[in-house]
Parts: sequence; structure tokens; C-alpha cells
Amino acid sequence: MSQLTNPAADAALGGMVVAELRLMYGSKFAQAWEGLTPREVKDAWNQKLAGYTEAEARVGLVACLSRDWPPTLPEFMRLCRPWTVPEVAFHDAVAGMNARRRGEIGNWPHPAIYWAAVAVGTHDLLNCGYAVLKARWERAFSEELARGQWHAVPTPAPALPAPGATRATKEDAEKALRAMGAGAIMNESGRDPRRGAKRILAEAGRKGGRQYSPTVIAMAKAAMDAYPDTGAQA
Repeated sequence: MSQLTNPAADAALGGMVVAELRLMYGSKFAQAWEGLTPREVKDAWNQKLAGYTEAEARVGLVACLSRDWPPTLPEFMRLCRPWTVPEVAFHDAVAGMNARRRGEIGNWPHPAIYWAAVAVGTHDLLNCGYAVLKARWERAFSEELARGQWHAVPTPAPALPAPGATRATKEDAEKALRAMGAGAIMNESGRDPRRGAKRILAEAGRKGGRQYSPTVIAMAKAAMDAYPDTGAQA
């Protein structure tokens, strides 16, 4: 959910930013706000930066180092939160969803980006470019930002290895078979140690056969990889 802010800290933040911008730009900043008293300028920045953190304000100030002229207040707000730019948020979403496919939570500058990505759909997000999804993405992202409160980004499910991409050790295979209730089979002298895995894969591949979870199928394949076919009795 959204974080609570400290009003006193917000007020101090606006004053700090104004002081830093005056140091950076000197008379250029004063000219941009000509006609307003220093108190009025500070109050305006305090009001608009309410809810921003000092870390975000520092991001905006660092971005100003590459600018010859001081930003307007709306420009500075965008510099503080670059993820609010739809195209920037889109690329953050693509990177985040790719990370989740690997079983990682991903780097999400704001939870609204994640929930907008969910609304658009992972498949389209990862297979269509920004030009194709621009309208859909901007609509979904705008709707999420308008909510004002967001659930945290959930932890992803563990990623399964790609078919044929892994080679398990004998110990890994024994653990997998034991987890599938095949420990007794492994201990029988002269019996095929892959017997349990073969049975599971055969049953899963049979029309109308029992349907196992992807995790069980992956463990069975790992067991088949770890043990050579020695021609032992099945």
C-alpha cells in the first residue's frame, strides 16, 4: 500500500530543493520566479513536493546537473520520479517481468508499474514493443497511478528449468525420486533406479493418464538425466 508521509519533512524538503537550485543556477533561478517573494517560492515547492522523499528529490537534483537552465516545478517533479514517464515505466516493466520469469522479484521503482504490467499481460509485454503497446500501456499505467494506493509486488513462484537445460547430479536425482515416493525402488538391487521417473513420465504422456504438476515432471526428467540407461531390470 502507499506509504504515509511526514508533513514537517515535506515542508523542509521544498526549502532544501529551492536552496540547492539557487546554488546551481544563481540568477537564472531567481529570474524564473521573478515577482514572487522567497517565502512564496518556498511555499510553492513545499506544496508540490508533498509526498516526495528526500531520496527522490536528490534524484531530481542530480538530473539538474546536466541542464543549463533550471527546470520548472512540473519538470523537476518528473526528474525526481523518472518512472512516471510512461515509456520509462514500460521498459522497467519489461525488465521486471523478465526477472520474474527467472524466479526473481525484479526491480520495480513503483508498485503501479507492476500492476499495470499485470493488466497488460506478461505475454504481450514481453513480445510486443512499446510502439505497439503504447496506447494500452499508457491507459493501464494511468489507471494504476490514479488509484493512489497499491498492494506490494508479490514474490514470484520459483522458476522451473527450461527443458533439457539442466543436468542433475546423482544426489539431486535420488532426492527427486525420494520426494516422488520412489526411494524403495532405488534401493532394490538390480532394479532400474530410473523406474519411478519412467513410470511418471509414461503416465503423464499417456492419453487419459494421470496429470502431474510441472514440478514433479521436472524432477522426473532430472532423475532420467542423472542415471545412465544400464539396461537394469525395470
